[in-house]
Amino acid sequence: MSPVPLLLRRRHWRYWSRLGLTALGYHLLVKAIFYLPISNEVGFPLWLPAGLSLLVLYQGGTVLWPGIVLGSLLSGWLSGVLTPTAIVWAAVNNGLQPWVGVRLLHGWRFRPQLERLEDIGSLTATTVIISALSAGLGLSYFVGAGLVPWDQLPDAGFRWWIGNVTGILVLVPVVLTWRQWRKLLRSHRRKLWAILWLGLMVGLSWFIFCSRTRMGMAPYPLEYLPFPFLIWGTLQFNQPGAALATAVVTGLATFGVVRNSGPFFAQAANPLVAMQSLQIYICVFAFTALLLAVIMAQREAARRTLGEEVERSERLLLNILPQPIAERLKHSSATIADSFAEVTVMFADIVEFTRISAHLPPEEIVALLNEIFSTFDQLAEHHGLEKIKTIGDAYMVVGGLPEPRPDHAQAVAAMALDLQQAVAQFCDRYNQPFQVRIGINTGPVVAGVIGTKKFIYDLWGDTVNIASRMESSGIANEIQVTEATFRALRHHYPLEPRGTIAVKGKGDMNTYLLKPRLSPSPAIAKVDGAPPG
Repeated sequence: MSPVPLLLRRRHWRYWSRLGLTALGYHLLVKAIFYLPISNEVGFPLWLPAGLSLLVLYQGGTVLWPGIVLGSLLSGWLSGVLTPTAIVWAAVNNGLQPWVGVRLLHGWRFRPQLERLEDIGSLTATTVIISALSAGLGLSYFVGAGLVPWDQLPDAGFRWWIGNVTGILVLVPVVLTWRQWRKLLRSHRRKLWAILWLGLMVGLSWFIFCSRTRMGMAPYPLEYLPFPFLIWGTLQFNQPGAALATAVVTGLATFGVVRNSGPFFAQAANPLVAMQSLQIYICVFAFTALLLAVIMAQREAARRTLGEEVERSERLLLNILPQPIAERLKHSSATIADSFAEVTVMFADIVEFTRISAHLPPEEIVALLNEIFSTFDQLAEHHGLEKIKTIGDAYMVVGGLPEPRPDHAQAVAAMALDLQQAVAQFCDRYNQPFQVRIGINTGPVVAGVIGTKKFIYDLWGDTVNIASRMESSGIANEIQVTEATFRALRHHYPLEPRGTIAVKGKGDMNTYLLKPRLSPSPAIAKVDGAPPG
């Protein structure tokens, strides 16, 4: 939409006050530059109004372009140097330049944080294009009006163009990144570092560019000494540091040329050459600062990404292996096999889950199992047990490894009772006849990791096999335990003798049924989200 109809609709005092402030700010900046003791034939090394106009329209909207035109008209009429036609032409040119620049930046999806290489490219390309547009339109009028001879057109065009370029590259980054300083200077230590860095950089730049006492050192290229401070500021303070370093160093370098001091004035044969050397120096310094800041930002982003990937890999590894085992695998590729004299192994199985799930879509079956086993996982973590694996609709957990604990049987028993309560809640929630069959055994095992691909932490031994038999030969909604587990739990939980059952490979074995205590465990209420009852 054209800004002119929008301007006609926005007859509001806030909008007009913004236009007035824009015009006044532009006029005052132009007036301050004209106070500098520089001949118009030499030109202005930093035409900051070009940067100001681009900033105003980028941050405040292109509807403020009439403010730039009004400020330019005001500056031209008060100077009384040019004709009214030339003043109007210059004002239109000054308003068109930032308007085109903002359109280009938005079209290239420019981000003011200056953290991407494409942002630096967009800002640089926009600066070059709109500066060339301004110089071309402006000089076309002055040459046509006979105010600038044809033979001076190339030199005048370059001075016009590079003055706008330096003004934009110095002013725009330091303003766009200014708000980032609040985040960078949160600690007193960072503030002290910033003060030290800024003080040393200002002092060195003043000595190099503004001090007349170093004129005897003119043959030495001391103008490159601020570059280490640029690197220091970028490493410590990222884009804001690079932008501020550019503004400080180039500002003092410009002031030195204005007061006829510094390396550029001392080494040049005439003021025009000194000014052009300064402008080239400003462009190199500003572009180096912006490019270095982007490289540092990308390095920091890569470091954060790498840290996030390492953290994600750690979480995935800990979801597969116990932490002590994961640490051992990270430091050694040797096979892990540890013997444990006594642990307690539990198998839990959803009774007739295949029949219940026969009438459900596969997606619902997987979702239901995921919800059930996720609750089991929370209970295992709550009781400090180690989940080994799931096999279909069966769940295996162990207590007493990889870190031994004396109450492993009690912890497994507590979880088994909580599993019964959890399955009962699932019955009420889904109106399904879920039943769980649980078997527990206590004894020695070998635990470790074998293989090189898709490895898991697993258990081996008769203790594991008998625990599995306790589950498969158990009773629905009951917890069947062996004689060894009975001896470990008889002083802590009520157990009822079931009698003798035949166990494959072991013959007849006495088994018992674990019963809950009189006071229920609060773990289920905690996992389910309700307060303990």
